Amino acid sequence: MANGQETRAPIASKGKKQADTGEAAASRYSGEVASKLARANRRVSKSAQTKARNNAMVAFVVLANGSISDLRLAKSSGSPELDQFALNLVRQQAPFPPIPPETGMSSWLFKAPIGPF
Repeated sequence: MANGQETRAPIASKGKKQADTGEAAASRYSGEVASKLARANRRVSKSAQTKARNNAMVAFVVLANGSISDLRLAKSSGSPELDQFALNLVRQQAPFPPIPPETGMSSWLFKAPIGPF
């Protein structure tokens, strides 16, 4: 069964197919990271939610082996409690799955909203 892209371009070169494979792997991988964070995000406390004006935005780098580095708060929620929860949530979810080699990436910067909004 061919995907839509291959159907529209049946004479794609081998290089194009490899690029498509990398893009598909990248899309799947970013979805895995986002869903792992989203599942954990359900545990935000009611007190942190009531004090927050927005979601906290975290930024972090996932390394090839799935470990994280450079974790920081990119944007405050307005609640120190929620901001700290967001940073801890990312730490607790690490390590993430290793980055698929077909993406051609050895590290990946993620930004993710954490919170009730």
